[in-house]
Amino acid sequence: MWQKLPSYQSQTEEEQQSLKKAPSLRVRFIVAGIGIISIIAIIVINLVFNYSQRLADLSYDRLLRSALLQMDENVILVRGKISIDIPWSVFSTLAQANDDRIFYRVDSSENGFITGYKELEGEPPTPSKLGEMQFYNQAFSGEEIRVAWLERGLTEPNTQGTIRILLAQTRLSREEMSSSITSRALQVVVLIVFVTIALITFGSHFVLRPLHRLEDVLEARQPGDLSPIMINTPKETYQLKVSINHFMARLQQNLEQLENYTAESAHQLRTPLSSLKALAENARDQTTPERQQEALKQIVLQSDKLSQTVTMLLNQAVVSHRLQTQGLVEIEMNGLVKQICMDLAVSALQQKIYLSFDSSAPDASILGDVFSLQQMFSNIIDNAIRYSRVHDNESSKSVDIHVFQTNGFVGVKVIDYGVGISDDDKTKVFDRFYRGQYEISGSGVGLAMVKDIADRHNATLSISDTEPQGTTIEVLLPEHNEVEA
Repeated sequence: MWQKLPSYQSQTEEEQQSLKKAPSLRVRFIVAGIGIISIIAIIVINLVFNYSQRLADLSYDRLLRSALLQMDENVILVRGKISIDIPWSVFSTLAQANDDRIFYRVDSSENGFITGYKELEGEPPTPSKLGEMQFYNQAFSGEEIRVAWLERGLTEPNTQGTIRILLAQTRLSREEMSSSITSRALQVVVLIVFVTIALITFGSHFVLRPLHRLEDVLEARQPGDLSPIMINTPKETYQLKVSINHFMARLQQNLEQLENYTAESAHQLRTPLSSLKALAENARDQTTPERQQEALKQIVLQSDKLSQTVTMLLNQAVVSHRLQTQGLVEIEMNGLVKQICMDLAVSALQQKIYLSFDSSAPDASILGDVFSLQQMFSNIIDNAIRYSRVHDNESSKSVDIHVFQTNGFVGVKVIDYGVGISDDDKTKVFDRFYRGQYEISGSGVGLAMVKDIADRHNATLSISDTEPQGTTIEVLLPEHNEVEA
């Protein structure tokens, strides 16, 4: 019975420390939201401040304009001299700004300074036009003032020149109005910011809820449950769900292969172990030295077969691990196959089998795992040697290995002239632990491993008959072109 996985409450100390150090998506989401809202708030406050300044100037500039026009209407010419009678309405108009002081100056091009504050001087920042009123800021008597400036030509008979009027007002009321508008806007912006931050904090729970759902679904599963996750998820977490399902599918496939491999290996090892026990008991019960020697010889032969099977199973496990974890590298095929032939040449000669290697592809390269390909071709060539058995009354035989190129593939042919493989066995020889001829030593694992390695390298395996007798195994692997890659 599967046991439920431990909950997070039973985490190890190392896992708890890792969890504390792990970054939080929720914190990142909230901090990013606060950062964006803060930037927007600063921009809004700056825009409101500038707007309030313009609004205050616009409002009080209307008062200055009205007062300056009233002054201009009261410019008179008395005995050839220009004078001005400033009406009380000018001061009453500007008196709406209670805390501000008023400064003015009137002069003409002909008579110079006429009245007002002689120290009040200045020119508009832009070129002036006669009859056009302009407003600008400047410093006067140690404080900022707003100046309304007007210069026009004299229209009285027998007069020439221009008259210039400057009417200024301190900025206290303007700054107070601007501060009031900005303060109220700031209160609204701060309120909106706090409400938005609260909504972001609260909404982060709903944004991350699909991840928590995936976590809950996986946590509630039994350890052996690797079925796909079927819950509905948003688009942003859909690919994560698909990736998890693909990973669990690969894991399920690996577990099934491991279970089958373990069960089949246990079955294959149980038989030779039982045979060894029986042979040992038989040797123990023999009474003559000759029979004991014969029994011990059988034990040694059975031990060799068992050792060969165990070695093949271990190689199969190593190859399976490498095929799942190791990346593919560029391999020069001639050197690889030639080295394998040299490694097996002595063993083949001991069985009166000659290995013949030739190549018509001097620069053939593929992408693959060196160890896995070595195991594949070693098993194919070793299988050809064993099935090319030579009896005492037979002459030596050969196994021919040929490397070639064809239509974007690198091919390796292993040709033997042995007993051959029947058509029925050709469809089964790549099954694990299948052996067509039990009188020939073997484990039934080698060609199954060959098939797994070929599949991992996208290679094609084919078996055909050799004329006049024997078997030809051909392997086609995709050629690696460095320029195209």
